[in-house]
Amino acid sequence: MGTQAGTDISSPEAKLVRFLMRRRRGTNGADIAATVRHCLAEAVQQLQPCGARPGAGADAVAGSAARWAREGVALETVLGAYHEGIRQGLEFLADHADGNDGAAAELLAGTQLMVRVLELVTVTASAAYLDEHRLVAREHQTAAQTLVSALLSGHGVSALARRTGIAVAPAYQVVALAIPPHPEERGAGIGAVSAGRRKLRRVQAALAAPLGSRSLSLLSADGGTVLIPQDAASAFAPTPTMTGEVLEVVGEAAEVHLTAAVICGSTERIPELAGRAHDVLDHIRGSGHPPGLYRITDGSETGGCDCAQMPHRPVVDAPNDVRIGRSA
Repeated sequence: MGTQAGTDISSPEAKLVRFLMRRRRGTNGADIAATVRHCLAEAVQQLQPCGARPGAGADAVAGSAARWAREGVALETVLGAYHEGIRQGLEFLADHADGNDGAAAELLAGTQLMVRVLELVTVTASAAYLDEHRLVAREHQTAAQTLVSALLSGHGVSALARRTGIAVAPAYQVVALAIPPHPEERGAGIGAVSAGRRKLRRVQAALAAPLGSRSLSLLSADGGTVLIPQDAASAFAPTPTMTGEVLEVVGEAAEVHLTAAVICGSTERIPELAGRAHDVLDHIRGSGHPPGLYRITDGSETGGCDCAQMPHRPVVDAPNDVRIGRSA
């Protein structure tokens, strides 16, 4: 891309385009900074008076931002690169302003153009990035929910893991979780439904930090199942687990008192373990036991699962927390 036909090649805008298109030392065509400068040059040509490339700058900015979102480049990195390019463009205009009578007017016009470019790239890049980020998140959420459904049913796990790219652990901590209604859900109508959705989003967000991105969940506003991978323990990367402290943090986020039954075992036993955990959870709630975390002990738990190696003691420190054996 060069300056457009009919443009005065000696104009400040044309010089600015050539400056932005010039590859800086230490960069290559695939470098973020180089791509940003190319997009800025396209935006300048789109926005300058009598621009002959309508939409070209916005298209270039949007396409690059979407690609970076899918590649996992942080949005602040993208916007920071654009703002640095704008700063360099303004410095170029100031350094190359002629000393004639019209220099001040040309510099003002160039600065106004760069402000419009800044607005275009900031709004366009942010919108395109967030749209793509939401799409990627939905794709991952769909893949994760499909995989957790397969794990809970015991069918097609290997094929789904290969297709989704989500690693399957040799063992999982299986958590049956009950989420009681929030006070705002006790009314009637759409307000109660919205309150339940907000509560669920708070629960999901609170689970993400302590349990890690590989944890899988199938939850509704009333509760559900959480599967936490149990890999080989490492001093540098401890295996996440559901603990009383984690459950308390999640409950505080949800603004309700949570009840969970936890059991651990090998991946192929997940359907059996999940069924047992939910049976025990129903028993706990039906018997009037207080909220909290209840661990189910099972003599057949796998040795490779960290849960089975924990000492026989209450799961959390509160006096109403208990360990439940086979008789529960």
